[in-house]
Amino acid sequence: MSEVSPLNDETYAMVDDVVAPTDTQPEGAHVVDYELQKLLSEGWHRYVALVRERVGEVPAPVVKQITTMFDAECHGGDPLQRGVRAVSRTRRSYVLEEALWQQGSGQVVATSRVVMTGIDRATGRAAEIPPGMWAAVEAIEGRTIETTERAPT
Repeated sequence: MSEVSPLNDETYAMVDDVVAPTDTQPEGAHVVDYELQKLLSEGWHRYVALVRERVGEVPAPVVKQITTMFDAECHGGDPLQRGVRAVSRTRRSYVLEEALWQQGSGQVVATSRVVMTGIDRATGRAAEIPPGMWAAVEAIEGRTIETTERAPT
């Protein structure tokens, strides 16, 4: 994710307003990391639900990896914005990037990179991303995201 504050909502396919929780820490204390992680997790869950709503049945979405950076403090009740976008894909996985930022200043509070894969329920193995599912993602994103492959190991 770039160092630039995500003030431009068009950078993210899905942006919503959220409020930092007020009941998880003493008054005046900063919001702890796992509460910010919950807000981010709710973001990618909403994104995946939106894709499923447009497509119907898709391989069972599973998180392969989450990497989160906590960039600045926020306090309970702070108005935040949360952005989610798809940034890359392979035949069997895709990467979502997320950010939480202060509504007023645009200061980034946390960013996250989520690698998602789909599991074929019949075999229990990673499934290829169906064309219809990826068409829904690209429609949400408003752009084409080319398939890339990992280097052979």
